[in-house]
Amino acid sequence: MEVKIPENCNPATREKFEAIESFDKYENAIADLNRAFHQSYNNMIHRTFETLGKEHTPVIIMAHDEVMLFHEGRQEVVNIIPELYHKLKGIGHVSFGVYVTLADNGYGKLRDDIRETLENQKYLIEQGLQSLEYDPLPLDYMSKQRFTLESARDMIARVLAAGEVREDELRAYCQLSAPLYLESAALSARMEIHKLHETVMAWLDRMGDENWENIHVVVCAAHQGRYRETTLQYFQQLLHEEEGLAAEKENRVIYAEHISEPKEALDLLARHLVDRKASIDLFGSATRLQRDLMSDGATEFLEELLEG
Repeated sequence: MEVKIPENCNPATREKFEAIESFDKYENAIADLNRAFHQSYNNMIHRTFETLGKEHTPVIIMAHDEVMLFHEGRQEVVNIIPELYHKLKGIGHVSFGVYVTLADNGYGKLRDDIRETLENQKYLIEQGLQSLEYDPLPLDYMSKQRFTLESARDMIARVLAAGEVREDELRAYCQLSAPLYLESAALSARMEIHKLHETVMAWLDRMGDENWENIHVVVCAAHQGRYRETTLQYFQQLLHEEEGLAAEKENRVIYAEHISEPKEALDLLARHLVDRKASIDLFGSATRLQRDLMSDGATEFLEELLEG
């Protein structure tokens, strides 16, 4: 069958239309029925996408350093990450970077490539310490951030002098660094949430309660950070959403793994909304299609297959 793609189709949705012809490797009437289903499904996705960000369907997208509001056919973008956040992140990554380099070497004699990497890291740390002399951090942060850099520099110096990575030294360095790393992360989270809340409250005041009741949020971030991601927590608590496993309990706040483009995020939201409506109508549960349709059958069969 010929796939018909709507005019002015969102690029992310268009890709789904274009993929329909490759869904079935065999050409027969049943394959055509399956393709017809996907044509109808993506038609509904396209029409749902077209409604998002309009007068009564505001959408907030959180991606990288920016939070975006789509409302009344317009897009507003605010950078919520201050320069100090990036400095704290950079210093925190030094500890992790030194650990990763030493762990890559393994315990024992230092490899030539690792020695070269450590020498470069030591040089960069010394440059960073010098930069704090003419571009200091606020006093509340200065001493611990400097100590983080100095500890990393000293650890590298010991390893270079010994020509080997010793297990006891690496473990001691990890125990010293981990609390500092987490403290910097906590400070960074406060900065991000403070600016995000300030921005979102200004939007709420402007759009009014009626529109706010229809708000949906897409948080775009990485796979590893999904559980209790900073901005995800903020929006879940703000909108009284219950945290669940993966997409299990997502309603007005959804998490988009490895998506950074707004139109991809809006396409995902459109699919979320279509699936929730279909799930209610078909199964009497809004979340049944937020897990694998075959999951119950798989569980039942695996209990039979692997019993005993």
